[in-house]
Amino acid sequence: MPLKPYKPTVPSYIRMYSARDDKKSTYTLHPKTKIPCPKCKTPLPTQLPTCPEQKCGYIAPVSSDLGADYFSLFALPGVRDGEGSSRNAFSIDPRELRGRFLQMQKVCHPDRWAQKGEDEAQIAVNQSALLNKAYQTLLSPRLRGEYILSHHGIDITEMDNMDREQELMMQVMEAREELESAEGEEVKALMEANAERVEKVTAELEDAIGREDWAQAKRSVIQLRYWESFKRAGQGMEVDH
Repeated sequence: MPLKPYKPTVPSYIRMYSARDDKKSTYTLHPKTKIPCPKCKTPLPTQLPTCPEQKCGYIAPVSSDLGADYFSLFALPGVRDGEGSSRNAFSIDPRELRGRFLQMQKVCHPDRWAQKGEDEAQIAVNQSALLNKAYQTLLSPRLRGEYILSHHGIDITEMDNMDREQELMMQVMEAREELESAEGEEVKALMEANAERVEKVTAELEDAIGREDWAQAKRSVIQLRYWESFKRAGQGMEVDH
């Protein structure tokens, strides 16, 4: 009996990408690299060490340096531009980010490499998982802020809180009390007000990162944690009602 081609288990968060997404979307493509494929010498289409040429089939693990720098992975200005750079790493066009994510997932999607061999298929799974994690991190303003701060040696732990920010704590407590007693349109109004708060804090975070004011950036990230938690609570109430 002939052996069946190796088909790795693909996590659901990787299966969310479909070739149909590529056909329906319009976006800024990943800039062409000048890195030649080690096997066929064709310029690689993305930062991934993966060649989509049918006659080539080269794929290799992502280097630790590239895997640790999500901005470089998507060829975006980022945390390695250096202190004093005029570029604000926080300022990302979500459409451009998604476009590059889809293009890169198309290159390394596990379904494309399933019959190339067990090693190649597993590398493709690993690349797709890395892309998904990097994309979700940069897409979320809060996670993006935390990621940038971490590259400047500033980590935010569960112990970090706003106990010294009495005004903010009062706002959070009052908003939660209002939410707990709200119904119908009242919940909707509170959610709209919270969306405005999140937008304002996100703008403050972008400004702080642009000025390299890391203390303020950390404070803004913590504020976003509180208001995102409020958003999740409100969304649960909207479903219940």
